Amino acid sequence: PAYGAAITYYLQAAPPGNVTITILDQQEQVVRTLTGTKAVGVNRIHWDLRHEPTEQVRLRTRPPTGPDARLGPDGLRPSADGGRLSVLASPGTYMVKLSVGGREFTQPLTVRKDPNAGGTEADIQAQTKVLLDLRRAMNSAVDVVNQSEIVRSQIERVTDVIEDAAIRKAGIALTQKLIDLELTLLQLRATGRGGEASKLLSKILYLANEMGSADFKPTDQQLEVQMLLEERVRTCQKQFDELRKTELAAFNELLRKRNIKPIITTAVEPTGQQAAAKSHDRIAEGEPSSPAPVSVP
Repeated sequence: PAYGAAITYYLQAAPPGNVTITILDQQEQVVRTLTGTKAVGVNRIHWDLRHEPTEQVRLRTRPPTGPDARLGPDGLRPSADGGRLSVLASPGTYMVKLSVGGREFTQPLTVRKDPNAGGTEADIQAQTKVLLDLRRAMNSAVDVVNQSEIVRSQIERVTDVIEDAAIRKAGIALTQKLIDLELTLLQLRATGRGGEASKLLSKILYLANEMGSADFKPTDQQLEVQMLLEERVRTCQKQFDELRKTELAAFNELLRKRNIKPIITTAVEPTGQQAAAKSHDRIAEGEPSSPAPVSVP
């Protein structure tokens, strides 16, 4: 059987719309959102006892040292630092909410610590708190990369078709500053022809994986590294905001004077497939009948 909590429900008829299963913690904060099946009869999905994975890095431009590299059909290319962090839920009581056909049904679910695992529940709680902080920092770093890529891809399209010397010069200068910023966060130049030293995203993921490999509270050294990495992420955020407010604003003003559509800095993107990750020491009580089957007319 699949690792984690089996969530079983019964549908008397195929419902309109999607079936959504939401895992909530004791503070009613969303831990994970899953899409359920909606076949008539018994349906079952598994929660792997992990929080939502971090956002996906979405590279929209060719690597600086690989101009012959091609983007995929979706306009994206793989990232060497594309690993995602999904934190294992700590022991405790959770609420499973089934949303179907405009109605909601809930059942409690208890996640227990593996009695053979080392460390105490207090140790695990302390570890989970730090891992969730690292998850937030990683999402912030990915957001900087993704926004920068949105800007760079638009500048690239403009400078490819516009022969205005001032626009091309300003576009190239801004692009280089965005590249330098992204290179702090990930291996932007990686094209499968050799690697570089680990960047900030890889360092955060390495620390989180190291910390989560056993059920013990973080060491003082790990906490010190956490603070350092999170401060570096905040610095990158400030640098991007400054570029957006100054040089990108000036570039957009230059475009407006030529009656060219300005560069935007956000885009609505799907999060993609949720990452599966290996789990090691949590047990869900009530499998496979928690929550109890629900009859939906």
